Amino acid sequence: MADLFPPQSRALGLPSEVKLTPRAAERVARETAVQKFDPAAKALSIDWGFPVAGRQAQRWAQHLGDVLVYRRDREVKAYQKSQRGKTQRVIAALQSESARLGQVQASDAPEHPRRILAQNVGYFTRHQNHMRYPEYRAKGWPIGSGVTEAAVKQFNKRVKGTEQFWHEETVEPILMLRAAWISQDERWDKYWANRPAYLN
Repeated sequence: MADLFPPQSRALGLPSEVKLTPRAAERVARETAVQKFDPAAKALSIDWGFPVAGRQAQRWAQHLGDVLVYRRDREVKAYQKSQRGKTQRVIAALQSESARLGQVQASDAPEHPRRILAQNVGYFTRHQNHMRYPEYRAKGWPIGSGVTEAAVKQFNKRVKGTEQFWHEETVEPILMLRAAWISQDERWDKYWANRPAYLN
């Protein structure tokens, strides 16, 4: 218990009555983000070996949320200020080079620099409002599709294959078990430890 509630928890900006280490705070945030406060408190009680009330988990989660939102907003604003105008500078550089080469000619091949530049000027101009990458990075969001694609493959590996056929009502529980199996917070072991048939 000592490693969950030490004095140095004040580094998180928590009041003195909420003494959580970063590790414990992360655990509270993870549990309360995916389920209601009473089940989250029960999970914390099992893990930490002492009773945690639902109201206590709710107070922790709400205060952690306030702290994290404040910090996130402050960091996002600072990062946006430092990166402001970069997309516009890219567009301006493309437009300048495109103007230097001149208008696209009907005889230009698909890979001709004039045609490529004109296409990129159009693309960046149309989608510049979707290219707020500094803001996305400051929020911790991935800016590529690799993370999502990798996660989908991890899930699909269990339910896609030769001679595998599923109904919607039966595949959902399997995917939930798959999620528990590939999670990194011991959910799989904890799930089976609480199943009556598997209790020692």
